[in-house]
Amino acid sequence: GINAAEWDHLKISIPMCLSLGLVGISFCGADVGGFFKNPEPELLVRWYQAGAYQPFFRAHAHVDTTRREPWLFGDENKALIREAVRKRYALLPFWYTLFYQSYRTGQPVMRPLWVEYPQDPTLYPIDDEYLLGDALLVHPVTAQGVRGVQVYLPGKGEVWYDVHTHQKLHAPQTFYLPVTMSSIPVYQRGGSIVARKERVRRSSDCMQNDPYTLYVALGPQGTAQGELFVDDGHTYNFETKG
Repeated sequence: GINAAEWDHLKISIPMCLSLGLVGISFCGADVGGFFKNPEPELLVRWYQAGAYQPFFRAHAHVDTTRREPWLFGDENKALIREAVRKRYALLPFWYTLFYQSYRTGQPVMRPLWVEYPQDPTLYPIDDEYLLGDALLVHPVTAQGVRGVQVYLPGKGEVWYDVHTHQKLHAPQTFYLPVTMSSIPVYQRGGSIVARKERVRRSSDCMQNDPYTLYVALGPQGTAQGELFVDDGHTYNFETKG
């Protein structure tokens, strides 16, 4: 929607997309950097990092705003934005699979924690972190100058893994996570498999024949499962050919 380059607008994009997903509109995201006004470097970086883990990821602004290409914000910020975009591209197979599942079942791609854990009433007020499918938990940094965030990992007896450090964490628990400007807190649920494509490319078309990398996060019983949907990427043949 039409937003502005303000921290509150970045923060509210999460409950906005969660609400839309629950009513069947899964292809949701906020204009990265804000449509109106001009984002400061920290806000722009944090918005790219958050947007990379929302279903609709687009940097977009009013014609009268100042130019905001990543390379105009200095080498350090450019590198942080580039890394966020690369993380998005690496997860394209995962996103594609989630959207296919949503098309078939109506399940939201980006969902509140309580959708997967309805038996836990403490999850209902949480709207600053969310699940992508049932495999990834994301807690974007949406406040200015923060040095840490409070992360809650749901699921009695379950385990989660920090996708960056591979640290194993037992749930349920709440903990304080120190963050830097490069931090994008993301956790993979034990028992899940997430498909990625790790080669750096200029476009998704260039990735078509690249190999898949499977991130296997073992659950408490030492097992994991996942799904990967693959089609030609262009036609509607999947509707008739399975």
